[in-house]
Amino acid sequence: MMRFLLIFLIFGGMLMNVQISAQTPLFKEIRNKADYPFLLHAPEKNPNGEKPAIIIFLHGRSLSGSDLNMVKRYGVLDAIKRGRTFNAYVAAPQVKPGERWIPAKVLTVLDYLQKNLDTDLSRVYLVGMSLGGYGTLHFLGKYPERIAAAVALCGGGNVSEACMISKTNVWIQHGKLDKAVPFSESQKMYDAIKACKGKGDCFLTSYPNYGHGELAHEFYHDTLYNWIFQYRIPVYDSLAFHQVDSSLLIHPTLADSAVATIEKEKVPPPKTKPKVHVVKSGESLSVIAQKHGTTVKKLCQLNGLTERSVLQIGQKIKLP
Repeated sequence: MMRFLLIFLIFGGMLMNVQISAQTPLFKEIRNKADYPFLLHAPEKNPNGEKPAIIIFLHGRSLSGSDLNMVKRYGVLDAIKRGRTFNAYVAAPQVKPGERWIPAKVLTVLDYLQKNLDTDLSRVYLVGMSLGGYGTLHFLGKYPERIAAAVALCGGGNVSEACMISKTNVWIQHGKLDKAVPFSESQKMYDAIKACKGKGDCFLTSYPNYGHGELAHEFYHDTLYNWIFQYRIPVYDSLAFHQVDSSLLIHPTLADSAVATIEKEKVPPPKTKPKVHVVKSGESLSVIAQKHGTTVKKLCQLNGLTERSVLQIGQKIKLP
């Protein structure tokens, strides 16, 4: 009996190790394919068949180096580590110590992704913090037509590039107590971009009680991702997204609005799209209701179903 148990434990452990090693890694190192090495996260297959977007994250100076694992310490990749999911490839390149982000080199990362992955060309987003915030605005100053929307946290830029930046959509955020990069760096860029009166949206959010590092919290809120995902690059967008009423655009808001002041012109409140659940194998109305904290009765009323309705895999169920 003991011999049988020992054999079972040995082979059971071996099987478990095989299963674990067979799992797809969360991030893949990509080297010698672009001017910057980068970590890449691939999304799970989208049940609706929608092509994934692209998000490029530019880190701050503290993550510079030759160890790509450093770029997971904060930012979009860290948010993914903590369970955040979205239909997008996420690339996080890395600069060497003492270097700054060079737009032409960042562009080689984007070009590699678009040439080698089947992505939605109209949904490309750039986010950066500190040194990466400068890098984000600098990239927009050179290649605004390649980005649908960008977020620059506690950074700055060159006002001579403001009118190029105004051709796309950018949300600038900065803490008023920042001693590493003064708030005035973001303020001057916002003022210069708005003065250009370009076609893109430009927002500035100031945090009266935040210093420098606290801005990393924004990578863990829905607000940042909901804001960028509403935009598309018009030249690639078959849906002509930018032809819709401007009231559909989401005003940037914060999870803790008590610590933020949003400085921008008034816009109508957004018309939020209804939430939808895509039915997976084995799911019933009761299972879906439990997952989303609602009742079967409400789901039936909203979708014109009865409690005995048989759901099909891939069927879209509206949520209250």
